[in-house]
Amino acid sequence: MYDVAAADDELRFTAEVERSLRVLDGAIAVYCGVAGVQAQSETVWRQANTYQVPRIAYVNKLDRAGANFYDVVTDISERLEGLRPIAVQVPIGEEKGFEGVVDLVTMKAYRWNDEVPPPPPEVGEVPADVLEEAQLYRSEMIERLAEVDGEIEELFLEEATPSVEQLRAALRRVTVARKGMPVLCGASFKHKGAQPLLDAICQYLPSPEDRPPIEGRKPKGKRVKAGDDLEDWQVDERPPTLKAPFAAYAFKTVSTKTSDVVYLRVYSGEADKSKQLLSLPKGKKERLGGGIYLLEANRKQPLEGAKVGDIVGVVGLRYTTTGDTLCDPSHPIALGRITFPLPVVTRAVEPKSTADRDDLWAALKSMAKDDPTFTVTVDDETGQTVISGMGELHLEIVEERLKRDWKLEVKVGKPRVSYKQTVVGEGRADGSYEMQQGERRVFGRVVLEVKPREKAPGGLVVTFAAPEAQVPEAMHEAVEEALRSRATSVGDWGDPLIDAEVRVVGGEWVEDESNEAAFSAAASRALESALEKAGLVSLEPVMTLVVETPEDSFGAVIQDLQARRAEVVSTTMVRDRHRIVAAVPLAKVFGYAGDVRSKTQGRADFAMEPRDYAQVPDGERPKLF
Repeated sequence: MYDVAAADDELRFTAEVERSLRVLDGAIAVYCGVAGVQAQSETVWRQANTYQVPRIAYVNKLDRAGANFYDVVTDISERLEGLRPIAVQVPIGEEKGFEGVVDLVTMKAYRWNDEVPPPPPEVGEVPADVLEEAQLYRSEMIERLAEVDGEIEELFLEEATPSVEQLRAALRRVTVARKGMPVLCGASFKHKGAQPLLDAICQYLPSPEDRPPIEGRKPKGKRVKAGDDLEDWQVDERPPTLKAPFAAYAFKTVSTKTSDVVYLRVYSGEADKSKQLLSLPKGKKERLGGGIYLLEANRKQPLEGAKVGDIVGVVGLRYTTTGDTLCDPSHPIALGRITFPLPVVTRAVEPKSTADRDDLWAALKSMAKDDPTFTVTVDDETGQTVISGMGELHLEIVEERLKRDWKLEVKVGKPRVSYKQTVVGEGRADGSYEMQQGERRVFGRVVLEVKPREKAPGGLVVTFAAPEAQVPEAMHEAVEEALRSRATSVGDWGDPLIDAEVRVVGGEWVEDESNEAAFSAAASRALESALEKAGLVSLEPVMTLVVETPEDSFGAVIQDLQARRAEVVSTTMVRDRHRIVAAVPLAKVFGYAGDVRSKTQGRADFAMEPRDYAQVPDGERPKLF
């Protein structure tokens, strides 16, 4: 089991949730028995739908005042798309009187007392005061199963009563096929409902062998190199069996001063420490000889090998990082990369002691390697080290880690919005580099075109259409690196370039005079000129802001949002609260937590997630970046 962190209102855990759901076979969706489906729950739900993860639901905190299991089930049904909730338990008692649950499959009651640590539940007959309700919901459970499962449908039409084994098998089939989602309940603070939930994980969620083959891409026999576009490779797949060729996905790295641990999810086959593997798309050879471990919290259990279904930590990999695939060299496959949102907040950071400058840079680079939503750059004009992340809390945690893990005291600037640039038209340019070095001339020439491309992967797409005689393939990697480096700081503001495509269409290669350095310089000059011709505009990150507020604070919240240049997308009533969904520029929501609590006497809840980038209106961009 791998623990998925819940996304919070500062987006700190966006990457953790994304890559966890990418490799899990099943998940437990936990909902508050009082608040029901919250904005953060919807965000993670959409991510789980993206990766087609089977789920069971658990309604927690039923011992709190205002808790209502049946309202939460209705809330799930109305607000979450993709899986139909099927209640397989009902509570015994409510709020302070919550005692346990009735299992609708076995029609047995599970009761707990308040002892600490809790003893096993008392299993007995269904109490008379909830029997009628339990029978009603059991009939509804069977009806819902009959709508999506053929075997139960036949029994239902024949008016036959399914056995416990038939119901469990049907619930498992429905869950694995993502046609429905069993819903359980409890109060975890006192462990009420925990044991049946653990049983349900084993009974209903899929094993690795229940999942469909994982899809990837294999090279078309060409030389594999860094930067290859996987879309040009052939579609391939791996079944989840031991006999299939080995394939494992690196979904996370954790760096320390002494070693790096790469987390792998094994999708097919098996491998031991001696087996040579291929890391794609880099095309590098690796071995697992540095150590394979089963990781449980802060404990590491050494293993001799890894097999299909395992999630393990591996030490000693030289080239493999997040998003790479380790596979059998004779059966190569790349399982694709996770797309992470771009960082939206930046801060300048510097060590309090100049002697710590190199250590600070090493620490930041290490953290950037582990977290795809965290980046570190150096401002060419000021020489400042700039860190970028998903929110204020994200960067505060980075600062805390520098102190705790790396023993570094740092000074950080105020948070600033991470603006971007994009092209508004098309531009074509011819760039050349020529220099006399002694008696030898160094020469390179690149012709390229730039145009807008919506949602370009990684912000920028680079393609080559120049004849081999003009821009040899041996120069492609150097040219692409130069273009991507130049694209990190463009225009008058020096912002990164996004949503653009650069196409190298020509150039000039002279034997004994051209080299990678000359072509890199020529490509950089050509891009600068092409961007000027295409025209650049500033983009700002826009967030989806969801606010849930009491009725008497609704007007104040709406008025405040309008003052922040927010576009209200929708307003709905969720129980006794207004739910406001708005698109608002990130620059206008710094410190929003304190403001909205002040306007609502602390009774409002809110959550944010990246929505898109939009053009900055005239006069709204700060003069100093």
